[in-house]
Amino acid sequence: MDIKVAAHLIDKNHLRSVKIGGGDLDGVFRGKRVSAEHFLSAAEGEGFPQCDVIFGWDIRDEVIGSLPFSNWEAGFGDIIMRPDLSTFAAVPWEEGCASVICDYYTEHGDPLALAPRQVLRRVVQQARSAGYVANMAAELEVRFFREDQESLREKGYSDLRPLNPGLNCYSIHHASIDEPVIGRVCQMLNAYGLEVEAYNREHGAGMYEINLHYTDALRAADRTMLYKSATKEIAAQMGATPTFMAKYADDLDGSGGHIHQSLWSLDGTTSVFWGEEDGHHISSLMRHFIAGVLATLPDFMLMYAPNVNSYKRYVARTWAPTSLTWGIDNRTSALRAIVSSRDAIRIENRVPGADLNPYLAFAATLAGGLHGIEKQLEPPAAVRGSAYKSPDAALLPNSLPQALDTFRSSELARRWFGDEFCDQYMAFREWEVEKHRRAVTDWERRRYFEMV
Repeated sequence: MDIKVAAHLIDKNHLRSVKIGGGDLDGVFRGKRVSAEHFLSAAEGEGFPQCDVIFGWDIRDEVIGSLPFSNWEAGFGDIIMRPDLSTFAAVPWEEGCASVICDYYTEHGDPLALAPRQVLRRVVQQARSAGYVANMAAELEVRFFREDQESLREKGYSDLRPLNPGLNCYSIHHASIDEPVIGRVCQMLNAYGLEVEAYNREHGAGMYEINLHYTDALRAADRTMLYKSATKEIAAQMGATPTFMAKYADDLDGSGGHIHQSLWSLDGTTSVFWGEEDGHHISSLMRHFIAGVLATLPDFMLMYAPNVNSYKRYVARTWAPTSLTWGIDNRTSALRAIVSSRDAIRIENRVPGADLNPYLAFAATLAGGLHGIEKQLEPPAAVRGSAYKSPDAALLPNSLPQALDTFRSSELARRWFGDEFCDQYMAFREWEVEKHRRAVTDWERRRYFEMV
């Protein structure tokens, strides 16, 4: 798409405003709205100024102030947003509105190296240089509640009313009861250009899995970010609120953010994961890729599981992985090899939760796989049966501080993602660890208030 096509769409659809923005370090779609006229005048020219604080505050918009980039000393100046016109689309649930994803640039015109979309683009380009195209898709589990912004705060985010009570996993008639909400969400996502392949009730009250069709890694990350943001907007119009928290409550299963991934030849015609070397058609290159993802999981865990809450999900027998394992069509291992056909052979990385930043999680799993190919690593034996009963398998990092410590000392992270990103991201997550350390929780009050 070029600016002339965008102008035609604006005129044809009577669009008045455009939402412009990109993903922050948490994967939240942030930016601003501009008039359609202003968008057309600046999109291919000077771009749009944006205060760099979007990379300088936390998920609750509290200014950190001391990060390497975006801090009080530097004065919170502007960076430049330049729209990627291939992402321009009308917003079907919002009359007269379109959206577009932007890339961020410094005032000197250089790509902002710490921006998550740029981090993923860097790894995608390295894949192409090695002769591969990476295709990916996110498979996010999400919980819907019959709440709005005011009721959430009045209830302190507790004792919420789910969209539908009971587990009812895969229940057709319970899903049909929810269709006025979930069906509308998926209808609007499809109209927006985010192709929904399937959706179903999951193992939790008001819990759904909504699967997007695969595409190239960068576009897949764009779609995942837009899907999370769009789902919140569409559901709100029907008096519902979704959450993509990795673990909403300690007595409930968590919400996964599984990444399906495959490598193809540069012309997109041949899956390089398919081979004739063994009975499962797993090529030697796919074995190396699996080995690399497993080997780098501890180093890159901070990019898969970015929040304190992320680590509450890793509990045995709750459909979340707990160890550095892989298996053939095994949903208890960290990596599940799906080998059903030449065109569908892929790896499902089950480590990330639904709270993932798609750009960073996709970058991590692709970099890990490319590292395995480069070093010709070999994976351990595939797990047979429950990976929860693999006593010799190393465990996943079980806390944000542990993941942060490992990332801090990782030479691989700096090599694949660059110093600017690593320095900013470490400082960003150190803030999160410290905020949690100081927090006094309901659990502590219930446990200690009367008896200490």
